[in-house]
Formats: sequence, C-alpha cells, structure tokens
Amino acid sequence: MDLRQLHYFVRIVEAGSVSRASRSLHVAQPALSKRLAQLEEELGVKLLARSVRGMTPTEAGLAVFRHAQAILKQVEATQAVAAQAEGGVSGPVAIGLPWTITSVLGLALLQAVREQYPDVRLEIMEGPSSVLAQMLGQGKLDIAVVFADGGQAGLRLKPKVREPLKIVGARGVLSGRRSLTLAAAAQLPLLLLSRPNGIRETIERVWNEHGLVPNMVAEVNAPALLINAVQAGLGCAILPACSLDERMRSGSIDTAALRDVKPTRTASIGTSMLFPVSAATECVRALVEELMERCVREGRWEAELL
Repeated sequence: MDLRQLHYFVRIVEAGSVSRASRSLHVAQPALSKRLAQLEEELGVKLLARSVRGMTPTEAGLAVFRHAQAILKQVEATQAVAAQAEGGVSGPVAIGLPWTITSVLGLALLQAVREQYPDVRLEIMEGPSSVLAQMLGQGKLDIAVVFADGGQAGLRLKPKVREPLKIVGARGVLSGRRSLTLAAAAQLPLLLLSRPNGIRETIERVWNEHGLVPNMVAEVNAPALLINAVQAGLGCAILPACSLDERMRSGSIDTAALRDVKPTRTASIGTSMLFPVSAATECVRALVEELMERCVREGRWEAELL
C-alpha cells in the first residue's frame, strides 16, 4: 500500500466512478482500476460496490476512505511544517463561508492570503452553514465559518461574533420606520429562505414562541434571488445586515430592527477535531479571526464581538 493508492481511492469515492476520477486525475481508467484492485487485494476486503449509478463505498470502504482522508491530510500537514521550517508557509487550505458572510470576508481574505502567504493555495467555498459544517466534519474543508456556538460533534468551534436579524424591504416599503414589533413584522408580505436554513429556523422559533403566524407570500432557496425580489418590491425579508451592505449604501433597500424581540445568530470559526490542522490552515484561521474583528470594529459588519 502506498500514498498514491490511497489518493486514487479517495478521488474515486469522491467522484463516484472511475471514469470521472480518471478525468479529474488525468490518469487512464485501466491504471486506476488496477490500483483499486491492488488496494482491495492488499486489504482483503471489497471497498466499492458497483451499480448503474456508479460506485459507492461499502461499510469497509467508508471506514478506509475516512482513514485515507486523514492520512493524506497528515501528509499535507507534514509537508507544510517542513516548508515552514525552511522559512515559509505553504500548501492548500479550503475554507467555507456562508453566503451572507462572503460579501464581508471573501475578497478581504483572498487579498490578505495573497499578500501574507503567497505560497498558500486558498480555496473558498460558499454554501449554507449546515452544509459547510458537514463538509468540515468530513475533512472536505479545513476551516469554516458556521452559525453555531457549540454542540457540533467532531468540530472545534470558536464563537466570534453575534449579529442581529433585521426586517428588510425595498426603499419606502417600511414607510421610514426604523423599528417594528414582532407582530407587525409577521403581518408584512414576507419572502423566506427555504428550509433547511438557520435564519428561517431562528425567526420561526421566535414566532412560534409568541404564537404568531407569518404572512409568507413565497419561499426561495436562492439567496441572491431573495434579495433581488426584496429590492424589486415583491416582499420583505428577515436577514442579517452584513448580506445587504452594498444595497444599503446605494439606498435601494431599507432596514428596520425588531424592538420587542431581538433575534440573533452567532458566527463561529470552526476546524475539525478529527483531521490534522496544518500550519497553513492555522495561519489562514488566524487571518479570518483578525478580519472578522476588524470588520466589526470598523463598522463594516453590524455585529458584536464575543
């Protein structure tokens, strides 16, 4: 067994078939199939089940896949430590950012990594917080900003900021009101993000606690479409201010706070407890923390530091 066998096996599992893995690895299919057969023979177990839909790992294959991921990450971490000892931080770092935070941190993080760690190959993935947390636990991400302050098995979370949720409407729709009661907000024509979604779960929990039924006119699972629909006057939404910075500056939308109930969410920086953290990952994690603090202190992120 060698590292190349493990690397090929991991890529086959991730791709779901030898043919797709072959294309992404630029390795001939027969060579990949041969390596897979050799690995199965050495381990004495069947690793993959073949079907018309592709390949899925067996129970043994899934266990080997997880261990192989950890081994390959440990190799990357070892290489990064060696590079750091020679005077530089290098290696790949994959970070996940929720869509509401990408506009605040994404570009600044890319610039900071390029300036301070030019040999680090940064990959930024955008997605729902729940999906990012799952990917972090699976070793597909090295770092993620997630909306949770604990209780995530296998994840090491550092709560960093707490931000309020606000009523959002097109210019003039809120009639100049800077705050609304929860009951008044529930009567507005509301556009809600589709489940599962942390923002929706938070506000629905508050409504349920107060016996209120929201006037939902539509639900959308595309955040950009939701904001565009609000801007077009099709309804109001409940969102964090950080997702609306550009439109707030342009004056195309108005926001109002909830004055009797103040729903919030906590953004935490997460790493996996199951996979090694490389020197490059730790450097990027520290940058993310620094940028979050700076954005809040400079007023570019309406939130409080924890």
